[in-house]
Amino acid sequence: MKRFKTIIFFIIFQLLVGIALVSASDVAVVATVDKNEATLEDYIVLQISVEGTRHDPNLPSLPDFKVTSRGSSSRMQIINGQMSSSVEYHYILYPRKAGTFTIGPFWIEYKGRKVESNRVTLRIGKGASGSRSSRDLYVTAEVDNDKPYLYEQIVYTFKFYRKVKVANAGLTEAPSFEGFIAEEIGKNKEYQRVINGQTYVVTEIKWALMPAKTGVLEITPPGLRCDVVKKSRRRRGAFNDPFFSDPFFGFTETVPKSLRANPVTVMVQQLPESGKPKGFNNLVGSYALSSKVDKKQVAAGESVTLTLVLAGTGNLKNHKNLEVGGLQAFKVYDDKPVFEPSVADGKVGGKLTIKKALVPLSEGLLKIPAVAVSFFDPASASYKTIKTGSHKLNVLPGEETNTVQVVGSVETPAPKEGVKILGRDILPVHTSLDALSARRAAPEPVALVLFLIVPFLAYAALLVAQWMKQRNAGDSGQLKLKNAYKQYKKNLAGVQKKLKHDEPDFYQQASKALKDFIGDKLRITGSSQTTVEIESHLQQAGISETIISEMKELFTFFDSGQYGFKQYSPEERRDALETLKKLVETLNKKLKT
Repeated sequence: MKRFKTIIFFIIFQLLVGIALVSASDVAVVATVDKNEATLEDYIVLQISVEGTRHDPNLPSLPDFKVTSRGSSSRMQIINGQMSSSVEYHYILYPRKAGTFTIGPFWIEYKGRKVESNRVTLRIGKGASGSRSSRDLYVTAEVDNDKPYLYEQIVYTFKFYRKVKVANAGLTEAPSFEGFIAEEIGKNKEYQRVINGQTYVVTEIKWALMPAKTGVLEITPPGLRCDVVKKSRRRRGAFNDPFFSDPFFGFTETVPKSLRANPVTVMVQQLPESGKPKGFNNLVGSYALSSKVDKKQVAAGESVTLTLVLAGTGNLKNHKNLEVGGLQAFKVYDDKPVFEPSVADGKVGGKLTIKKALVPLSEGLLKIPAVAVSFFDPASASYKTIKTGSHKLNVLPGEETNTVQVVGSVETPAPKEGVKILGRDILPVHTSLDALSARRAAPEPVALVLFLIVPFLAYAALLVAQWMKQRNAGDSGQLKLKNAYKQYKKNLAGVQKKLKHDEPDFYQQASKALKDFIGDKLRITGSSQTTVEIESHLQQAGISETIISEMKELFTFFDSGQYGFKQYSPEERRDALETLKKLVETLNKKLKT
């Protein structure tokens, strides 16, 4: 029955509201605030009443306040027999700076016309008077150095002090670090501190700041909002017992509070020009540099790994490369730099590791030169240069294989032209003294004919033998050309067996298969050619730059997999193999002769 009465009351209320809206003679929008004067630590309640309709109000831009909606409520009244209704919309305004501000008008769109509210003037002061130690809660902001050099790291600290219970504390907006490279240091810290005999709970947030430009920079502090927990007034009567004042029973209330510290001004100095090293790259802080190689001796064609490590505190995160010169005696493959961030003595820094695979281009004793890095040290206000030691590398001759290749055999292509065994002499050789025995002076007719014809036959045989020798020499290259694609298919089968494993053999065999195919088609020894030499041969053969560029990318991929550090996925290797197949198919059509 009670539920039924509630429903009936709700229906009647809605009908009355509807009647009021219809019978209202006018529509109005009224703006009011709970106070016109406040501080940066206060909040203001804004109420916008819309009378005669249920349209939501529109708010103008309020850049000097943070605005939070607190919902709406309906109100109905009868005055002198005249019924009216309104909808009240509630907002909380948190001031962002001190000064005098006029807000409004607020408006609605009603039947094609704009209905505006009145304007409201607010005066915002800087904060509560009196020492901080006499206040229940407050915030502070400071930097450990307000006159840093360009790119020098400073620490900005924001602290929230309170000696009363609070709830729902959080930053309403982040601090403004315009002109700085900013990075938050670790997690928020919370601890207790005694000030003038009062115990405060302190929450601390730190940022590492590196100014990216000189001059005066202002850091606008973040805004903080919280709900202060207070005991509610207890009514007299049965519940006027201290037992019921326990927070467990909920006899408390919360009051919103907005806090903001004063802005912090930083004067950023330019780095000195005196003593600035050549090639200085704006690295500021304190660093150490080291290098090492994984081998002191290698065979020709093998690679050695050079590892460089730069570690310290400062703006190292923004530097991902080290200049290494004097490596003309090596083919260099760069690995992706690895940066590991860290925090030391309350400042950010880390370790930058750079690896390079070096393949020597000649034999003998080669030198890997020292590496130097220059930086500005704010502690001593001077430039410093640190160097690694140089390394000596003994490069031994690589193993070479010489093969004898019989004409017609294409099973194993040799890097160089092999010795070709053509056959034995076709002329008979007499080995007994019977050939010198006396003969009759008058030869028989048949013998006379043979005596006259044989010299001509022998001469003709010599001519034929010489022609055959020359033709076979040309046919060796022709035979390679004819069987180039067939031999490539055999080599490709071996490459496909290595596809599943990211090992140097896959990249080496794939590169050799492509080089041998091109070499056989061009009648050269492909395995002994460099990429540049093969490119030149293909250009002379009329191959387009697009195809040549695709070939060079493949060779770079194979070299990187064989000598470099990058670990290619099975999909990347499979894609490279498919590219190799398509490239060979194209070259096979274009290099017919």
